[in-house]
Amino acid sequence: MAPCLYWSYRAMINRHSLDDDELEALRDIASVAPRKPVILVVDNDRAALARLRRLVEGAGMRCVTASSAAEALRRILRDESALDLLVSGLGLEPDGPGLAFIRELNRSGSFLPIIVLSAPMPLGESRLEPPLNVLDFLPKPVDPVLFVSALSRSF
Repeated sequence: MAPCLYWSYRAMINRHSLDDDELEALRDIASVAPRKPVILVVDNDRAALARLRRLVEGAGMRCVTASSAAEALRRILRDESALDLLVSGLGLEPDGPGLAFIRELNRSGSFLPIIVLSAPMPLGESRLEPPLNVLDFLPKPVDPVLFVSALSRSF
């Protein structure tokens, strides 16, 4: 670098130098970058899983997926602190995989909030008492507007 250009560059940097307080303030601001919520979506239908992933990511959130209750439970037990919400599309018929999965989560001590996606049930079968961590029930097939709205209300 030519000496003249070097000293001109140095002078420009020195004119715009920050003092210690300004540097500390800048470090504080830079270190508090907002974290995108992480949603775990579980569904045994791969096409539904792909649609839900697109909706979650389109809403500006991160999405991880699982195609079975066992896979989701392993992920939750391993990474629960990194997850913000569970969306379960597993069947919720009495003693079906969805209810068994939610019961297992409750037994494990998980406090992960849940949005349940379920096919409409006949009135006689809908007397399920929701666990405390279930925030919402949405019917399948999922209405994109209602789904994104439910995600937004969760935070």
